[in-house]
Amino acid sequence: DKRAVGVEFASDPVSCPDADQSSSIARASKLVVISAGAFGSPTILERSGIGAEAILKRCGIEQLVNLPGVGENYQDHNLTFVPYLAADEAVTMDALWRGDSILQESLAEWDSSGKSLIAQNGFDSKIKWRPDDDELKAMDPAFQSRWKEFFQDRPDKAVAILYVFAGYAQPLSRPLSSILPPRNYMTACHCTLYPVSIGSVHVNVTEDGKERMDFTTGFLDDPSDIVPLKFGYKKTRELLRRMASYRGEVAAGHPDFPEGSAAACREASGPVDLNAPDIVYTAEDDEAIDRFHRDIVQTTWHSLGTCAMKPEADQGVVDARLNVYGVSNLKVADLSISPLNVGTNTYSTALLIGERAAMIIAQELGITCI
Repeated sequence: DKRAVGVEFASDPVSCPDADQSSSIARASKLVVISAGAFGSPTILERSGIGAEAILKRCGIEQLVNLPGVGENYQDHNLTFVPYLAADEAVTMDALWRGDSILQESLAEWDSSGKSLIAQNGFDSKIKWRPDDDELKAMDPAFQSRWKEFFQDRPDKAVAILYVFAGYAQPLSRPLSSILPPRNYMTACHCTLYPVSIGSVHVNVTEDGKERMDFTTGFLDDPSDIVPLKFGYKKTRELLRRMASYRGEVAAGHPDFPEGSAAACREASGPVDLNAPDIVYTAEDDEAIDRFHRDIVQTTWHSLGTCAMKPEADQGVVDARLNVYGVSNLKVADLSISPLNVGTNTYSTALLIGERAAMIIAQELGITCI
């Protein structure tokens, strides 16, 4: 086995352009622990000669350890933001973000009492959703097979989270803030928790020899992944149409429905009746919703999996004690070790990994105060 003896590092020329770009070396007498996340940890390993032969060869990196799972198995939650118009009297985060006078008032109140609009984040409610029998029957067969394989016998696994944000939350691929009039908005969000599709993160070099990253999200590559997103759009739209503050949809942030569609977006004077019939979508409407999701689906900033804790034969990178296969004195301790997705905000998972890593490292180094 190879042995890790330290770390060579330099300032990032992008974030620190004025810093000294020469490299430095920090020696480690006992252990090197990489905690650079789902993007940083696999690329550090690859720069160190640990990874797949083809990836390293194209970058001119000598392969020291053949570990083809490095940088593979990228996973995330698939998220969509869909904006709606809100009543003038609704309390939203929009005025704060525009920098209106309420911002200074809220800051002053926060300084004096610890209370104000900025004491919360605008997410007032969430629903963890699993389809009932009727919903499941109405969904595409591509998802029904996924349901039977993964969800059916795991009642603790939600398919998606549906939630409402008090304000305009701007999607990465369809920003509208520069053209929207200054008023109140609310945003429906739907986020799938266990998508099948996976991506990858690897180092590469440009034609002029500079390093770059090859990143493939893999989002929606598997046909089953888009099905619950379509349901999430329809379900959250029905929920918001019945909220007291509903004043219609922001059409530019919704699917481009065919002319004359019953699903067409419009402004409204108020919510529909609680017992009003749901919107009926045609096959053409469903196609528009699918195109919309392929255009707008984005990261939830919950990236993980690229140094997976799995058997080496299954493209694993670390073992159960965080050791990188084929290298002694080297561990990875961050979300990149997660072999599968998690049905939660990954903050809690990251804390758990950090705490467990501290216990493992303390045990191996003979530290008894943990």
